Amino acid sequence: MVVSASQQKINPMTPVSNLFLAVPDTDFSDFLIEIDQLVQFAPEILIAIQKDLDDDSKKEKKLRLADKRFYEELTMDLPNLEISRNTLEDEKIIIEIGCPRMSAYLVYTFLMVRGRLGSVTSKESVRFLRESMSLHVFLQNQNYRMPAPTTILENINCISNATRGIIFDCQLRKTRQEGLDDFQKLFIDSTSVKANSAWPTDAKMVNGLIGRIHHLGQRLDRFGFFNFKVSRMETWLTKMDTLEFTINLVSGKANSKGKIRKYYRQLLNDGLKALAHLAEELAVFEQRYFPYNYLAPSRLICLERVLEQMKEDLSDAYKVINYTIDRVLKGRQLKSTEKILSLSDKAAAFIKKGSRNPVIGYKPQVTRSGKGFVTSLIVPEGNAADSGKLVPATLDSMSRTGIIPGTVSTDDGYASKAGVAELREMGIKIVSISGAKGKKLTSEENWSSPVYQNARNDRSSVESLMFTLKYCFEFGCLRRTGLEAVRAELLEKVIAYNVCRAISIKQSAQKKAA
Repeated sequence: MVVSASQQKINPMTPVSNLFLAVPDTDFSDFLIEIDQLVQFAPEILIAIQKDLDDDSKKEKKLRLADKRFYEELTMDLPNLEISRNTLEDEKIIIEIGCPRMSAYLVYTFLMVRGRLGSVTSKESVRFLRESMSLHVFLQNQNYRMPAPTTILENINCISNATRGIIFDCQLRKTRQEGLDDFQKLFIDSTSVKANSAWPTDAKMVNGLIGRIHHLGQRLDRFGFFNFKVSRMETWLTKMDTLEFTINLVSGKANSKGKIRKYYRQLLNDGLKALAHLAEELAVFEQRYFPYNYLAPSRLICLERVLEQMKEDLSDAYKVINYTIDRVLKGRQLKSTEKILSLSDKAAAFIKKGSRNPVIGYKPQVTRSGKGFVTSLIVPEGNAADSGKLVPATLDSMSRTGIIPGTVSTDDGYASKAGVAELREMGIKIVSISGAKGKKLTSEENWSSPVYQNARNDRSSVESLMFTLKYCFEFGCLRRTGLEAVRAELLEKVIAYNVCRAISIKQSAQKKAA
């Protein structure tokens, strides 16, 4: 007799077992195959990546050895015993077998994947990587297992921008060798990308800087020191936060100028009191504990970073208060270049292009080829004028592709008489700049010729490139902060875009051939 706890019998699930696991036909699968072909074409990529990994390992080991020597020296030597001390040099440090590290190939793979997804540690990206059958099969075929997200992040963050540049160069060389593009046409344009930062207000900047100094001052006990005295800091910060909120509520309303001045005056007075207290505490701390000889080298580096941040924030906070007094209380206006615009990314600038909404971020220069590949990416510091980037962008593209283009086309923001003359001296026959400024730099015969008309018409293709980069590769919204980190992030996304563009052109050619 069969006994069952339910009224109906439930058949046990039959496990599905496949002898051969087929690779899913997806865009991501095509992406993985293409990046594998790239590294097979240019094995120097793995050599550069391995060098970066080794350099980082040597740096960490050097710090560990320095810590070890520090703790050994805490014990006094025996009398009449002389021990020679050798300096630690990177080239003499040998990386031995220890904890297993990610291979250069795995690091390369996830570096390219991060460019495609935008991140490897966000909730959406982790879910995608874990559930992707394409990635599972790809790694299994290479005899690799899926690493943890934090392990991936630690390893790919070791890669230098010079190595990313090598990947970019090899990619363009492969593109030319496969006949996907001849790089005879270049279209240059700039765009604004938003930094990983909130929109700044003077009240928010003052409160943020002072709050960060106070926060760091209450973490010094982790290094074995006394924290800064709290005094009335909590009261001042709470009052300043309330005043900031009130200013935001009042701002923009009728007859609000007098109220804003009143609230700002109170906020700045409390801010100056808080800064005076913090500056005094920092001076007392350095006088009492400097030169910190009883800290291990690794801990000393962390402490110096904290103290440097506090000193920088003190200087910035006084600067913000001074120009806020000029702006709000005295009615003077300052240029954005003279202001502190971000707590998290000091390299970010105020960017406004035409009638578009302004952003706090960067203005990268992007060069597009005739077939839609990105051949150059320049991320200047601040809000650099486009006219000064015409020649650098063209030269960067030429150095990466190895080709002198026949046509360079851009908008009138790049109009520069000296720049146009320099490009023509390089052997570029057609230098087309649309708009009224460009027309003044071009002879009437050339301006009306079909060749120049086509160059101006084709220039709009760079606008579609910007749209694709921003809305398909998250080019317009940054996750990382700092100029070098931003350059790394944008370059990864450009390389990933070029991979997808190569796949698209190859698939179109296959359909036509069929």
